[in-house]
Amino acid sequence: MFHDICLQAFRLGGVDAVNALLKQQFPSVADRVRAMEDLQETGYWSIAWHEKKHPDGGMYRDFGSVREYLAEDDEG
Repeated sequence: MFHDICLQAFRLGGVDAVNALLKQQFPSVADRVRAMEDLQETGYWSIAWHEKKHPDGGMYRDFGSVREYLAEDDEG
């Protein structure tokens, strides 16, 4: 599970390591956004999103970054 890989990265280098891992694993911004959405859905990760107005109306996430790991370190 990708959450487990991100948790390992977090334990080694904090959120900077998780963000670097995301950029390495998902060079495409759209793929990286989907991966961060999946991480956020676990409830363990807080993501800082940048949203942009869609030309057809509404908003969409065009990039983001992991901001915080929300669980206790031993809960991984």
